[in-house]
Amino acid sequence: MLAFCTAVEAQTVHPSGLFPVSPKIPSAGKVEAKGEFVRADSRYSRAACGHSESVCDAQPRRWALILVVPFAVLLLIGSCSVIGGALLMPAISDFSSTARKTQVVQQMEKIGNALNAYRLVHGYYPASYAKVQGGQAGCSWRVIIASHLAGVDASRLPDASESWDSSDNLNLALSIPRVFVSPLVSAPPTATETHVFAVMHPLSAILHPECERERTRWGDAVGNHSQKKILAVYLPNHTAHWAAPVDMTPKRLQDEVSTITPDNPVVFLFSDGSIISLEKSMTPFLLNDILSGRDQ
Repeated sequence: MLAFCTAVEAQTVHPSGLFPVSPKIPSAGKVEAKGEFVRADSRYSRAACGHSESVCDAQPRRWALILVVPFAVLLLIGSCSVIGGALLMPAISDFSSTARKTQVVQQMEKIGNALNAYRLVHGYYPASYAKVQGGQAGCSWRVIIASHLAGVDASRLPDASESWDSSDNLNLALSIPRVFVSPLVSAPPTATETHVFAVMHPLSAILHPECERERTRWGDAVGNHSQKKILAVYLPNHTAHWAAPVDMTPKRLQDEVSTITPDNPVVFLFSDGSIISLEKSMTPFLLNDILSGRDQ
């Protein structure tokens, strides 16, 4: 009985919670030279690591931190870029739209300068189109004044003495002056389309060729140069070949003005150099005032 108690007392519990195993039984574990117990199949043994368990566990955590922090920073930067871009997009779009509308006004100013230059040379504004042999319709007033536009080579313009759609003129008309091309249309149907027209109104400066008496009276009245008469109009939703004798009647203009939007304004050019840009629809009465020069 005493021998049995001695044997039990000898099997005191190790701090690790494991009973020491005799060195004669290598399958359960082994005893180091220092008398410390090491489990043979432990991944966290001091023999394999050479350090404490906490130091060994810190190594993968450190690498995880090194990988996660840059990724989080990149993710934050990307999120800020997306949010910032979404917030700035409307402002950028508004700025681009305003710039294009300003370009329309600038182009109309250049057209007005060319019309006035023509008048200084001939004493009157051009007719809406030239009449050629046989009384056929020739080229539009846009072709007639094009030689007065800066940077335009007159030798490459259609011949006003021929029909606008003759084979030679159609080839020459492929080179359209930029002032007749709309900056508000990103993809025009053809490269020769224009949105600029004269208005066939009794008080317009550009008249039908048959109205010779009215044109002469307007051209000879040098003192009336300061009188406000409509020269041309920019229509965002209507196009024609720039050399074709196509212009607007007041009725057609009325339909165009009824569909005005802020993104698609109608721009009027007058003989006194003034320009009116309309960004909302108006009544026929107010439109008639504009065409008659009584808008002020």
